[in-house]
Amino acid sequence: QGSLDPASLGTFGPATSPKPVSRLAVAVCALSLLLAPLGAAARAADPTTGSLVAIGGGSEDPSLIQDVLELAKGKASRVAIVNTASSDPGRSGPIYMRFFQSLGVAQVSVVPLLSRDQAYEPAVLDQLGQADFIYFTGGNQIRLAQTIKDTPAHGALLAAWQRGAVIAGTSAGAMVFGPSYLTAGSSSAALQRGAGAGAAAGVELREGLGVVPGVLVDTHFAREGRLGRLLVAAAQPPRMVGVGVDEDTAAVITADGVRALGAGRVTVLDLARASMPPQARSTFAVRNVEMHLLGAGDMLRWRREEGERTPMLPDRGSEVAVPPSIWLQGAESVPPATWFQAGSGPFSTGTGVFTRLPEEILILAGDGANSTAARWQTALSGAGRTTVRVLMASQLNGPLLQRYLPIAGGLVLIDDGPGSLGRALAGEQGALVRQTAGRLQLVSGGGAVAMVGETAMRPGTSGTGDLVPGLRMTPGIITAPDLWAPGAFDRLVVDALLAGGALGLGLMPANGVRLEGGVLRVVGDAPVVVLETAKVSLANPAVPSARDLVIHVLGPGEEFRP
Repeated sequence: QGSLDPASLGTFGPATSPKPVSRLAVAVCALSLLLAPLGAAARAADPTTGSLVAIGGGSEDPSLIQDVLELAKGKASRVAIVNTASSDPGRSGPIYMRFFQSLGVAQVSVVPLLSRDQAYEPAVLDQLGQADFIYFTGGNQIRLAQTIKDTPAHGALLAAWQRGAVIAGTSAGAMVFGPSYLTAGSSSAALQRGAGAGAAAGVELREGLGVVPGVLVDTHFAREGRLGRLLVAAAQPPRMVGVGVDEDTAAVITADGVRALGAGRVTVLDLARASMPPQARSTFAVRNVEMHLLGAGDMLRWRREEGERTPMLPDRGSEVAVPPSIWLQGAESVPPATWFQAGSGPFSTGTGVFTRLPEEILILAGDGANSTAARWQTALSGAGRTTVRVLMASQLNGPLLQRYLPIAGGLVLIDDGPGSLGRALAGEQGALVRQTAGRLQLVSGGGAVAMVGETAMRPGTSGTGDLVPGLRMTPGIITAPDLWAPGAFDRLVVDALLAGGALGLGLMPANGVRLEGGVLRVVGDAPVVVLETAKVSLANPAVPSARDLVIHVLGPGEEFRP
């Protein structure tokens, strides 16, 4: 089951008052709560604490769960299923019972833990106390945390961790065991509005069960594009290590480090050396976040030994002519009028870097982008006494470009969905554009931002083997026009690695970036993500996994020198 938006479930009232319990329950409660505050000290002193296995959601893959069971006692494990988070526990309990029995597990039971009253029951505490493997189903993480937190069952979980039990969970059932847990929010909203509580926050954080110290888990990671929200949440004081888990994938978190199992990747964000510059606006900004991408079998130790890093990426090729000013925009649409003002927008006027608009501007557009090109033409013509010509992809040929490029002072690239402009500029026409780059003011918007970098994705494709050479007008930079679209961040990472350690630049529709004199400046209403891959080492050459990437989130008005 996937994580549910808490808003769809209504609000939870105050915790139910515990009913009277037996002397045995009171004794167990006292012991459990006594152990709770000792948890951090015990974990720091004893490396034999348990394993938290965070599964990223999706359907339970029997082979993955079998691998996870081996972390306990395999088929001989005493398995306790906790379906507190489930929206239909009466149905999910028997389903999970049969699932584990099909794997050959003989000792499996469902823990009757659906209310705070039940969290005080001796039978519940006994099941948790005897289990080698405690499995939490998906559903709603708020329901799960509020039912268990600060009860004897909570203390029993802490005791189970300290005696070396395996605590596993999928989706929402994997998210509540750190000091805090995520309940709602998207990456774009988190980067623009930060973390907190309530509707005003871009991502909401609540107090977790604190079983595993210093770790914040997010699930459904790649499919939902959750890097931004995990990054913002992990940066909140006290900072935590962010662990993002793809579907059909498990992150095995122990006192030694984190290991990846399954079909996808585990993303680890380390903010120990990160810095957060003061921001005049409410948007989020951070620099020097270390990121590690782990594929199946990869292990990242919390304290790595010297010499483990193995740089492997080659230097890039020869220098190319670079436009004096480059504007990269996160959408094809015409920027707001304020972006055309002095020192801010694509072609600055007045006291900006360019004292006036170019007298001649050439727009090259994909065949399906004629209406967008017309809006750009109207906006630029109205901004000053400028001649603006539009050439569609199907019109492009050598003689036409040789006629208009020499007299143009500015160039605007706008592609369409099928990528007709990218195809038109893949050969001789692209070479002609590149030859004039050293004197042009360049603007590239939306899908066209990829074609001006080191490499470009073939139109209509998504595989990492479908890269073609770009125009190389931004040497050493790979750009994604909408970083939080499904799969966009993964593509940016792989593209940057394949380009020989290029700088990855992730935009959003509400922002733009100016590159000039080796300095990158953010304009607009949203942050920009910069990904450094030049010193990356591959964790596993057979899969797109890597270590030692560095992330910077730049707020509006911030500058960055690659």
